[in-house]
Order: sequence, then structure tokens, then C-alpha cells
Amino acid sequence: MYSLINISGLAIGLAVCMTILMYVSHEMTYDSFQVNGKSIYKLQAQIKIGGNIMNTAYMSYVTGPMVKQRQPRVEQFSRTMKYPKQVLVSLEANPHQKFAGEKLLFADHNFFDFFSFKLISGSKTDVLSKPFSVVLSKDMADKYFGAENPVGKVLTIKTDSTYNYQVTGVAENSPSNSSIDYNFIVSGPTLQATKEGKKAISTQGIGPGSFDNYLLLKQPADTATVRADLQSLPAKDVSMEGEIFSLTALTDAHLNSNYGDSSNTKYLKIFPLVAVLILLLALVNYMSLSTARSTLRAKEVGVRKVSGASRKTIALQFYVESGIFTLLSFILGYLLCYAFKPWFTNTLQLKIDNTFLYSPLVLALFVAMFLLTALIAGSYPSLVLSAFKPIAMLKGKMSKQTGGVAVRKVFTTLQFAISVGLIICGIIIDRQLYYFRHADTGIDRENIVMIPVSNSFGENYPAFKQDIQSLAGIANTATSHYAMFKGYDMNFINGKTKDESVALSALSVDNHYINTLNLKWKIAPVSEASMRGYNKVVINEEAIDKLHLKPNPVGSYINTGNEKFQITGVLKNFNFSSMQSTIAPLGLFISPDTTKNWAKVGCSMFAKIKPNTNLPTLLASMESIYRKYDSDTPFSYSFMDDAFNEQYKAEDRLASVFSIFTYITVLLATMGLFGLTAFTIEQRNKEIGIRKILGASLATITSLLSVDFIKLVAISVLIASPVAWWAMHNWLQNFAYRIAIPWWVFVAAGVIAVLTAIVTISYHAVKAAIANPVASLRSE
Repeated sequence: MYSLINISGLAIGLAVCMTILMYVSHEMTYDSFQVNGKSIYKLQAQIKIGGNIMNTAYMSYVTGPMVKQRQPRVEQFSRTMKYPKQVLVSLEANPHQKFAGEKLLFADHNFFDFFSFKLISGSKTDVLSKPFSVVLSKDMADKYFGAENPVGKVLTIKTDSTYNYQVTGVAENSPSNSSIDYNFIVSGPTLQATKEGKKAISTQGIGPGSFDNYLLLKQPADTATVRADLQSLPAKDVSMEGEIFSLTALTDAHLNSNYGDSSNTKYLKIFPLVAVLILLLALVNYMSLSTARSTLRAKEVGVRKVSGASRKTIALQFYVESGIFTLLSFILGYLLCYAFKPWFTNTLQLKIDNTFLYSPLVLALFVAMFLLTALIAGSYPSLVLSAFKPIAMLKGKMSKQTGGVAVRKVFTTLQFAISVGLIICGIIIDRQLYYFRHADTGIDRENIVMIPVSNSFGENYPAFKQDIQSLAGIANTATSHYAMFKGYDMNFINGKTKDESVALSALSVDNHYINTLNLKWKIAPVSEASMRGYNKVVINEEAIDKLHLKPNPVGSYINTGNEKFQITGVLKNFNFSSMQSTIAPLGLFISPDTTKNWAKVGCSMFAKIKPNTNLPTLLASMESIYRKYDSDTPFSYSFMDDAFNEQYKAEDRLASVFSIFTYITVLLATMGLFGLTAFTIEQRNKEIGIRKILGASLATITSLLSVDFIKLVAISVLIASPVAWWAMHNWLQNFAYRIAIPWWVFVAAGVIAVLTAIVTISYHAVKAAIANPVASLRSE
């Protein structure tokens, strides 16, 4: 039993540590496979408008060549542009069968020379040199062409229009720890031959645009000089006033990104800490049980010392034993890590190549972990056991403190303190997520389906919307340029002074939007018709304060540049983005639902579904109508409440992984307590027998054996509660809207810990209390 507890407990701790070590090393080594990674820098910018700062990750098409021309320390540049939408792909041999594709990347001709992505077929210098050339990833080549060589074949890809592309090469799939991801790499010259491409490359001068601009410096030491030159540009060119340029090393871009979803990187400090705590629990279990059982080996140590063995020799023996235990645990832990990896990566929505698990870096880290674990696991037992005095041991005069009773009590307290702390944190994280999902955000999100509409609808969008509205299960429809919680535009409104400007979030919507989402009026407009028009705007309550308007601003004007917009109504504040941030000033610009240009740049249609509607049938009818107007683009939809919940995916992932970590810590603490209780009671067998002969009851003996351990658990609750409160208080500061930490969380965690301990201890205590005392006393 003791060996099972030792090996399995340590294996679980090592498995968790390996999994998190794999995750951390994956995130920390982004783009490290690039041969010139330390000399490649990504060019980014910040734009100051009034008192507002806007970050932009993308620069103009001409930025790279212009910077290279003015700065001799730049050896080369390369540009890429991600196509933001899905594309439709078909084969020349079968044009009617269409596939939805994603991760299309426009790239300069030097892409494969500049970066270290491997070409399976094709020439680095030629594959992207001509318009309408495409390089496929290995996965895409296998998907479309199987075992056949795709080079020279033609693919039809629909972006803004449908074009034929010649396959000029096949590249290895981009590694999972690459910030540049692709399925299709389209040649840069193609941009000059497409409508969307011409628009993207039209921006002149160094500044914001649509392209990732990468610079290869001749020496990494040149970074400071190039950065200083870039930062001096606004002072030399009035057109760049308010712009701040920056260089970010490619190998640092992933961890230092201010753009996109950083939900995986934001917990790089939390997960390693939890991994260390769990491994510490497992090591504490091992050392505690090893030293607790020392009395069984006391005579062995005594005989060895009398026979001439030195303390060093005995210590080495116990180190070797610990090493064998650790090796068995490590092998089992590695197998658990491999089995646990799919769940872990799926929960984090993280892709980690299987090959990464066998990479030299990860294997070296695992070996280092094994050696460190073996060193720590063997140190305390070998020092304690090798220090026994041979005469005392052979006479049977073992001190009550032999085996480190006080140390084991500290270990037990530490184990349950860690478990209680994680239980408290887990409950608070769950309560915060519950609060997000059930708080009144000012929007009726229930039963609203959002359908993205592409520009292929053209002038047919009003007819499509009318057909959807006519379905029996639809209560109302509305239109917005963006799906809810998926983005908004930004206007800058003139402030009180010449230099002041106030950021106003902007949504372009139709006249049914407010009613469909059941938004509430603070100050209603004179009529619905008065809201509509190019120069009209409806604002929220927050905008009144931020724009320094009078309490009833209806009828007054706000200015952006030389344009004036009349305020026609004021809505009560509602959360149109994540509740992690405060509600920002908002303006709704309302156009009639019959406007024909809704679909010219794409939009999102909202459909409110009536209660008790057969959802699968309704969605099938909506898809049928959709295909009548656009047979090429795949029909897709999302529910508004799902889009709302998706904003908290980082917290959801944390809650899921944290719950597993909490279960593991409780399991390890319970295993340790189970083994320690069994051994402690075994040592007190004669005492229990004497007490029973003298008339002690079952309840008396059980409580006597349990009370010491319960005290330790109670102390662990007192230690863990303030630490967990401090950690969760700091975590909650990341949210503009947050719960107050309730007192009952600490009571609940304490009750869980105490009940777990009582159940664990009671098994052995009751078993010992009902045992026949003759069995333990007959040897006296």
C-alpha cells in the first residue's frame, strides 16, 4: 500500500508538472525555430489622437521598402497579409465541389528565403514570384490532391472574386509554436491584380495599413539605432504626427502581443506555480511516508552501522532506493502526461504538435525534472535514516521523535493548506464567471441568432432579410455592420479644447436594432423616423459624461473633424463588449433596413426567435433561404448568448484546468493522509488495545485517533484563507465588473477539507477501534 501511494502520488504530480512544463516551454519558444529569429523584428505603431492611444499591429505596404531605403542597417524586409475571412476552394477538375478554406496568407516573393519554413517541393526563389501562384501546406496538398503531386495543378479560390491559382509548391505545415500560420500562401504580385489587393496596397507612406512588416537587421545590436531612427520620423514629417513606431523581436512577439487573444499567455505565471505546488504535494507525500516508516528499518540501519557501514554508504543506499521509486513514478507520469495532453490542449484551445513532446528541449527539461525530483525525494529520508544511533536502535529505545513527527505534521498542514487554497480560488473563479453570465447587461440576448452576410448578396440583402422575417418562428429581424460582441468602429469627437478628442465607439445599425435587442431608452427620440439619417446619432448615457454634454443633449450636435451629427436620443448603458472593461461612450448610426448597400461590405443579420419554436427546422429553413441568394458561401450562424460567453473563454479555460488541478491536490493530500494515518495507527496498536481493555468505547477511540489530524487540517484552513483571499482579490482587479469575495467561500472550503480528512481518517480509526485487542497485546 505504501509503495502504491508513493509511486502513484509522485507519478500524478510529475504528470501535471510535465504537462504544464510542455505548455510553458511551447509558449516561451514561439518562432525560436527561425534561423534568423533573433535578427527579425516586427514593425508596429501607436497612434495618438487627442488623449487617446490606438495600437496597430499592421503597417502599410510601402513601409518595409521605405524603411530599408532610409536605414542601411536593415538587410532585408518581408511582408505578409492575412486574409480575414474564409475562402471557397475548388479544383479545376471538379469546379462544382467547393471546400471552405481558411488561413490564406499573401506573402512577398522572398518569404521562404526570409523565414525558415521548409519547402517540400518547389524553388524558394520562384514559388511566389508570379501573380496567381499559390503554395499549399502539406495538409492542404493531401486534402485536395492526395498522393498526387499538386505542383502545376490549378486551384480556384474565391476571395473578393473568383480567381484561378497555379500551385507552384508545397510547404511543411507551420509549427504550432509559430506566430505565422498558413494553409495557402499566395504570391504578393497577386495583390496588384485583384480589387481588394489594390485597395490594400494603395496606402502611401510609412504608417498603419494591412500588412505585417518584418525587418531583418544586419546585426541584433543595430536594433537601438533603427528604433531611434523610426521614433524620429514624426518630428521630420508632419503627416506622421501622433504616430509612435516600435520594433518587436519576432521571438518576443507572441508573449508581448497586445493584439488578439492572449488568453493562453496570460496564465503563464499561474499554471507553473500550480504545477510546483502539486509536485511539492507529491514530494511531501513521498518524504513523509518514507520517514514515517523509518522505525521498520531502524534495526537494519543499526546492523549495517555495526557491521562497518558509514553514514555516507547508508545515505547512498536510500538515495538509490528513492531514485528507483522516482524512475518508476517518472515513467508512469510520462504516460499520464501523454494521455492527458489531448484534454489539456483542447481545453485551452491550444495546438501543440506531437513532435514537440519529443523535441530535444522538452526531453532535456523532463530529464532535468527527473534528476531534481530524485534529488529532493531522496535527500530528507536518506539524511534522517542514516543518522540513527545503532545502540539505541538495537536496544529498541527509539525516540518518539524518530522519523520526524513534527516535520510530518508540518507536511500534512502544508498539503491541506495548498488544497484548501486551490478550492477557495476555484469557487471564486466559478462565482465570477456565473456573475458574468447572469448579470443584467442591458441587452436581451436570449434566442437571437446572428447570421454573417457577405458582399456576394449585393442588392439582394433586403429581400433576404424579408424572407427570413416571414418565417413563422421569427419574431423580429435587425441588421448591424458587426455581430454583437464581435467589434465596432471608432470615431473621435472634438472635445472642449482644440487638442482634445474623445473616442466614441460606433455601430452602424438599422431601425429595428434597438427593438430587437430590447435596449432601453434614457431619453426617447421624438419619433422613430427622426433617428434615421446620415447626420443623426443615438448615444448612450456614458457618452453624455465623456463628451461633456448637458443632461438632455437631444437636439444638440457633436463634431468629428468637419462633420456634425445631431443627437436624436439617449439609450441606457448596455454592455456591447466584454464586462472585463467599463462601458465606453457609444454612438448608434441608424440607416433604414431597406438600404441596399448593407451587404456591400458585409454585415450581420439578427433574428429573434419566438419561444417554443422547433430550432432545427427553423435553422434548416433559414439555410435554404440563405442558399437561394448565395449558393457558394457556407451558411453559418451563432447565437448571441454564445458570442457573449465566448468573451470569457480565457476564464473558462482557467476554471476548467483549475478544477482538475484542485481535484488532483485534494487527491494527493488525501492519499498522503491515508498512508500517514494507517502508519500512525499501526504504531499505536498496543495503546489502542490497552484502552479497549480498560473500557474505552468505539467513539472515544475513533475521536482520539482523529482529533490530532483534524487540528492540522483546521490550521491549514487558517493559513490558506488569507493567502487565497489575497490572490483572488488581485485577480478580480482585472475586471471592471466583479463580485465581492463572499465569506461563505472560506467556510465551504474548510468544511470540504475537514470532511475529506474525517472520511479518510475514519476508515483506519474505526478499523483499529473494532479490532480484537488480544491480537495487538499477545506478544507482550
